[in-house]
Amino acid sequence: RGKSCRTITFEQFKEALQELSKKRFKGKSDEEALQEIYKLIEGKGPVISGVTKTVASPTVSRLTDTSKFTGSHKERFDSSGKGKGRAGREDLVDNSGYVSGYKHAGTYDHKVQGNK
Repeated sequence: RGKSCRTITFEQFKEALQELSKKRFKGKSDEEALQEIYKLIEGKGPVISGVTKTVASPTVSRLTDTSKFTGSHKERFDSSGKGKGRAGREDLVDNSGYVSGYKHAGTYDHKVQGNK
């Protein structure tokens, strides 16, 4: 494996600890230095460092408040502020066969059966 590989095996991890222990604890024997390294990492997990924290500023909250949106941007969100997805971005065509604005769509069978 080359240096660009992002994963190592447990054996490679132990080898790395041996190398680090020699550099960190120079005055001690290899075994004592390795035991000191084990004490340092015992019971600890990986640490996430350098993660960007979010800033809650009034400007950002004003710009992201969907209740203040107007025009076509307002159509992209429902009343709770949740995005509608594709329905909010595109005009979805009604291919039902009825004329746009017809209020009694789907009532044909009811009307025909009611006349009998």
